[in-house]
Amino acid sequence: MNWKRLLFTAPLAILLTVAGFEISPVTPSGSVRTADMVASSAPPPVQVQVVVVVAEPTPTETPTPTATPTITPVPTSTPLPTATRNPNLRSTRVPIMMYHYISVPPPDADIYRRDLSVTPDNFAAQMDYLEAQGYHPIKLSDLSDYLLNGKPLPPKPIVLTFDDGYLDNYQNALPILKKHKFPATFFIITQFAEERRPNYMNWDQIEELAIEGMEIGSHTMDHPDLRRRTTAFLETQIAGSKLMIESRIGTPVTSFCYPSSTYDAKTIGVLRSDGYLAAVTETSGVYQSTNSIYELRRIRVRGSYAVNDFAYWLKYWIASGK
Repeated sequence: MNWKRLLFTAPLAILLTVAGFEISPVTPSGSVRTADMVASSAPPPVQVQVVVVVAEPTPTETPTPTATPTITPVPTSTPLPTATRNPNLRSTRVPIMMYHYISVPPPDADIYRRDLSVTPDNFAAQMDYLEAQGYHPIKLSDLSDYLLNGKPLPPKPIVLTFDDGYLDNYQNALPILKKHKFPATFFIITQFAEERRPNYMNWDQIEELAIEGMEIGSHTMDHPDLRRRTTAFLETQIAGSKLMIESRIGTPVTSFCYPSSTYDAKTIGVLRSDGYLAAVTETSGVYQSTNSIYELRRIRVRGSYAVNDFAYWLKYWIASGK
C-alpha cells in the first residue's frame, strides 16, 4: 500500500466532501500510477499527488474582475418648471381700472376729492378710447372665473371698478356704460345705502345697476380699517355686507374691495371662509393670478387725467407686465 498516497488523498477527500462533491471509488488510471511512481522517486518536498485534483469537477473559472468603472449617475440640473400647468393655478395680465366719483368736483373740493373725481366728459372720452382700441370690458367675477375655473376671457379684457357707491356713478357713469354696452363692477358701502345717505346710491338705484348687467360687490358695512381686527368685527363687516346686498337685490356677491386697501392675512381668511372669490387692492399693476386672487392689482384713474394721460398710463402698466 502506498501510505503517502493514502495520507495525501484522505484529507483531500474530506475537503471535497465538505465542499459538496461526491467521492466515488475510482481505479487510478495509468497516468495517475505513473505519477505515483514519479512521486516515489522524487525528493520528498515535491508532492506530485496534486495531480489527483484533476479528478475534481473542473470549476468555472472566476473571471478576474476587470476595471469596469462603477456606474455613477450623471449629475443632472435641477428640473425647471415645465409647461405642464396646474389647472388650479393661472395668471394673466388684465388691467383693472379704479374709479371713485364721476362728476365735476365742487369749487371748495380739497385735493383728495379733486384727485378722485373724473368728469363725465373725461369718462366718456376714456370709454370711447377703450372701444376704439378694441378693449372688451368684463366684470371682476369674470376675471375670477378665469383664474379659478379657466373660463376663457375675451381679447384685450379690462375691468372697470367703482368704489364707494356714489350717486354720480348711477347718474353719470351708468348712461355712458350702457351706451357702449360695457359691464362694470360697483363696490357698495352697504350701511350708507341702507341709511340713504346723501350723495350715495340707494337700494333701488343699486338694483337697477344689477338689472343693467353690472356686478355689485361689497366695500364693507361702513368703510373701516380692516387691519388687526377681531374675527367678530370682520364677520360683521365682510359677511354682514354680503348678506345685506344679496337680501336687498337678490344677486350673489363674490367680489370685495378693501377700504383704502387696508387688510391683513386674517382679513383674507375671513373673506375666503365667507364665500368671496376675489378682492381688489390699490396696489398698482396688471398682473393677476390665482395665488393673489384676494390681492388683485388696479390702475388708479386720477381726476387730472385727460384721455391722452389715460391712454399713456394704461399702455405703461400693460407694457410693464407688473
